Amino acid sequence: MVNETKKIRNVTIVAHGNAGKTTLVEAILFKKKLVSRMGKVEDGNTVSDYQPEEKERKISISLSVIPVEHKGVKINFIDTPGYADFFGEVLSGIRAGENGLILVNATSGIEIQTKKQWEYLSKEERPRAFFINKLDVEGTDFSKIVDQIKNTFSVKAFPVVVPVFDGKKLTGVTNLLSSSAEGFESEKKELIEIAAEGDDELLEKYLGGEELTEEEVIKGLKNAYMKGEFFPILSGSAAALIGIDELLDFIVDYMISPAALGVVKGINPKTNEEEERKISTDENFSAFVFKTLSDPYVGKLSFTKVFSGVLSSNSSVYNASKDTTEKVSQLLFVRGGTQEPTDKIIAGDIGVITKLVSTQTNDTLSDKDAPIVYPPIKFPEPMLSKAMRPKSKADEDRMSIGLSKITDEDPTVKVSKNVETKEQIISGVGETHLSVIVEKLRKRYNVNIELTTPKVPYRETITKKTKVEGKYKKQTGGHGQYGHCWLEVEPLERGKEFEFESKIFGGAIPKQYIPAVEKGVREAMEHGILAGYPVVDIKVTVVDGSYHPVDSSELAFKVAGSMALKKALEQCNSIILEPIEKLEIIVDEQYMGDVIGDLNSKRGKVLGMKAENGKQIIEALVPLSEVLTYANDLNSITQGTGEFKMQHSHYEPAPPKVAEKVIAESKREENE
Repeated sequence: MVNETKKIRNVTIVAHGNAGKTTLVEAILFKKKLVSRMGKVEDGNTVSDYQPEEKERKISISLSVIPVEHKGVKINFIDTPGYADFFGEVLSGIRAGENGLILVNATSGIEIQTKKQWEYLSKEERPRAFFINKLDVEGTDFSKIVDQIKNTFSVKAFPVVVPVFDGKKLTGVTNLLSSSAEGFESEKKELIEIAAEGDDELLEKYLGGEELTEEEVIKGLKNAYMKGEFFPILSGSAAALIGIDELLDFIVDYMISPAALGVVKGINPKTNEEEERKISTDENFSAFVFKTLSDPYVGKLSFTKVFSGVLSSNSSVYNASKDTTEKVSQLLFVRGGTQEPTDKIIAGDIGVITKLVSTQTNDTLSDKDAPIVYPPIKFPEPMLSKAMRPKSKADEDRMSIGLSKITDEDPTVKVSKNVETKEQIISGVGETHLSVIVEKLRKRYNVNIELTTPKVPYRETITKKTKVEGKYKKQTGGHGQYGHCWLEVEPLERGKEFEFESKIFGGAIPKQYIPAVEKGVREAMEHGILAGYPVVDIKVTVVDGSYHPVDSSELAFKVAGSMALKKALEQCNSIILEPIEKLEIIVDEQYMGDVIGDLNSKRGKVLGMKAENGKQIIEALVPLSEVLTYANDLNSITQGTGEFKMQHSHYEPAPPKVAEKVIAESKREENE
């Protein structure tokens, strides 16, 4: 077991889907003799993709932590998904690792998700290297991919491990960082220059005409890498086990340990002041939970990165995010789905705490006497919402428990209740994301649900003024019922909702019955006459009426008020109002035209556009009915790179064709 922070490397592997991340991890495990044979994604037998949903779909859905030891150094590989719907897992992985390893598929080059992952690695200031994979596939061009990396990211990226071919066949790689590499004098000279620029003393020596030693070159390159001034490019083929040893050597020799970062910053929750923790076992304990998982056998697993001090089993820790104390019973090191108990996790290392009660993803654990809270991961907001319908009463009873566990596990899932439409709504990043959740509910928690497009909460209103009478008179044995009112009903401006006023003078209706009239009006407003949607933006004034000294009651006047309003709705030219949403859409400039064209086809109105952080932000107003599945449309247009936020803006009259459709649908549902 590694007991020194400086002998740990945490490496987050990112790439577009199908670049070979999981295969690379399998190759590393095989090379280190941790598996007897390499698993294959298509066979569903890899160490990383161990969850049932991953085996079935043949893709990575959740991040996995894969530790290996190489030359006395512990390397925690964090294998992340490559598909846009699971980008939250990538963000968790980036938070846990100090280094980024970007895989590039030699057959397809830089792809969309690669660019997105680069942006986040840059934002988190992670030093990173490239590994060009699949160079054993005929027709690939290493130099072309190197140029593409340089041009796409405009950085000082340079090959340090280059492929060797016999004809068109990949036979091995050459490590240019090795003194034994021959025939690459110009490349080595350039690497020495990069090394010199990475350290002021070395630069002075180099410019003075002195040669740098091999140790000085390593030091200079490592400095340049750590400062984000040098992005090494390695190469090989994970499937053919070529370039794996060189990659492991590079990670040990050049990638940074957690200790190299020096300190991490957070907020003291008691003073609200910024504090630092040195990444060292000598410091007070602090750690960050970057992922939560429900294990069918062990229970809740909290994936934790220890930043300072030592986390010990059978101890207590303070959850500084929630101001609670948690009992730490068992600690684990995991390798994919396999678990190995440990008695401690030191600063810089990654492990799992079992069965924490209140702790969730994004929580900080610390010593109670030295509390600190680290910044939370900003996960993607859900962009696609669906209505959930349990298939049976038993499913309905179990659904809330299953959903609670899933939302604990995945911060990019939101569950809500639409009070108006009485639908349970589940929101996720995209279609695939939601379908995986449905699978998890079925397989893990025996909950069967259907997902449907949510109903649109339309409204009804009136367009002209009228005066109506409501009279309720009922005679039975004994006391009868009598309520009588005259109402003036008129339209209000959009968004004014409802106003009620009494202009009764002289006691035509006793004061105690006026609230009953209003109650009757409000109840009648709950269901309009066109399609049963709530009525809004009307003013109702009680102007006259009569009462009976014996038979009048609150109930009678409530019924009279309701009868009068229903009559008014028939006379005042009722119309359907549709909800309009405000969208803020963030896209690359190349997709601007297509996105705006799509918005126009959805009856959208573009309010404005602005450039920010290299992206274009489009603001638009669009009817909700047109954007219920907008996440799918935007993904399709922007190849998964577009993002949007949506919030309700206002209601406005629906066009005749839309209104006709809404009314027809309502009548169809009534007849079913």
